[in-house]
Amino acid sequence: MKKYVFGLGSTQVFMTAAVVGLAAHFIFQLPGPAAIVIGNGLALSSTAVVLQVLQERGESTSRHGRATFSVLLFQDLAVVVLLILIPLISPNSSKGGVGFQAIAEALGMAAVKAIVAITAIIAGGRLLLRPIYKQIAENQNAEIFSANTLLVILGTSLLTARAGLSMALGAFLAGLLLAETEFSLQVESDIAPYRGLLLGLFFMTVGMSIDPKLLLSNFPVILWTLSLLIVGKGILVALLCRIFGISTIAAIRVGLLLAPGGEFAFVAFGDAVNQGILSSQLSSLLFLVVGISMALTPWLAAGGQLLASRFEQLDVRSLLPVESETDDLQDHIIICGFGRVGQIIAQLLSERLIPFVALDVRSDRVAFGRALDLPVYFGDAGSREVLHKVGAERACAAAITLDTPGANYRTVWALSKYFPNVKTFVRAHDVDHGINLEKAGATAVVPETLEPSLQLAAAVLAQTKLPTSEIATTINEFRTRHLSELTELCQESGGSLGYGFSRLMSKPKSQLHSSDSEDEEFVEGTLAI
Repeated sequence: MKKYVFGLGSTQVFMTAAVVGLAAHFIFQLPGPAAIVIGNGLALSSTAVVLQVLQERGESTSRHGRATFSVLLFQDLAVVVLLILIPLISPNSSKGGVGFQAIAEALGMAAVKAIVAITAIIAGGRLLLRPIYKQIAENQNAEIFSANTLLVILGTSLLTARAGLSMALGAFLAGLLLAETEFSLQVESDIAPYRGLLLGLFFMTVGMSIDPKLLLSNFPVILWTLSLLIVGKGILVALLCRIFGISTIAAIRVGLLLAPGGEFAFVAFGDAVNQGILSSQLSSLLFLVVGISMALTPWLAAGGQLLASRFEQLDVRSLLPVESETDDLQDHIIICGFGRVGQIIAQLLSERLIPFVALDVRSDRVAFGRALDLPVYFGDAGSREVLHKVGAERACAAAITLDTPGANYRTVWALSKYFPNVKTFVRAHDVDHGINLEKAGATAVVPETLEPSLQLAAAVLAQTKLPTSEIATTINEFRTRHLSELTELCQESGGSLGYGFSRLMSKPKSQLHSSDSEDEEFVEGTLAI
């Protein structure tokens, strides 16, 4: 993730800002400060719209979804510098000007103020907000808690405005300051109902500031500028993605998602008008271009998926895992086997935005997963090289759901031998198979017949008019009896066959008698569900 946030993200912002800024200055003959604001403003993309589109389409954990999120994250960080820079390059400022020296002085001042702001965030978050919120939390008054959050946001915004900076920057810093406290989750929960409302109000305010007559009278100029923005920015972002090792199709999809403008462009252009950097008519034209481009984001995402389905070759070579496509994963899940069970696990992980990769040796299953924009690759999960290419050394767990007992055993053995840090959870055909899997190094083993059988039995019992409570009791008693028998079998075999829940299993008595300690010794094992 760091590679794409600070590598791809920073390169995208700087390159796009430079290209757009130079074009605005030399082609359209705009002053230097105006070109800087326009370049940086159009380099940004809409975090709110793009993330919503990715979430609705189920592409947040896909390759292009992760790269897009990384770039958006850096763009949100770059907004801070832009909001600090705008007042400093204003013609009304004592440091304002077009020359390089004036811009360098403005950037230097921005760096100093950024350091001061970060210091204030740390000091305020640790010294002031924690005791205040702790006292409010002890009173258990939700209204005062919410009112104090609004006070912090408005107060920080007023302080930054007094310092000659943007109020939007103050609101941004207030969010960082609140995030430093242990009350951040409650704050987020309190403001969640207002987030969509305020975002809608923001876009309504921007829309009301747009003159429809301006759209009609300058339609060719707006259409040409809009096309230039989407095509030029999209191609530039796609090329940068290819440089950072992203596949061609995924790079095109990232470019299409990031090509439109973003909501922070409205803030930047509006602030630039107040500072005398941009004219009202030029800012209105830019508002129209950015607003229309944001509205096109869902259609651009759909176009990217159409391109992927049309031009992505579905031969085995294109389905093989590539190390450069998984090197941004950290603490992810490896799903070995993309059959019915593996697909359900992948769906659950996708809904919770948990990163994962899946492996299967059937190309039709891999093609099916790729069609859903899931990170599914063709490869033998029992191969050390294949596991390395999907980042097994950085993974936290593996779910092994292969079709044959032998394949499951070989995969567990490979992970246990070459990647011992990965916790392996595997399904077993029967108890004997489960014991062998545990001996191969499995962390927990789940029988593939127990729970489906119990669910089927519960459905049959429901047709006999038994009460629901009695059915639940019968099923639980059978499960408990099965666990007791399984525990005895495992003790006899010297294992601790696991099915998900941790427990402590005592050592054999012969070992306990031979111990010098008077306390009973235990070893850690696992218990079935």
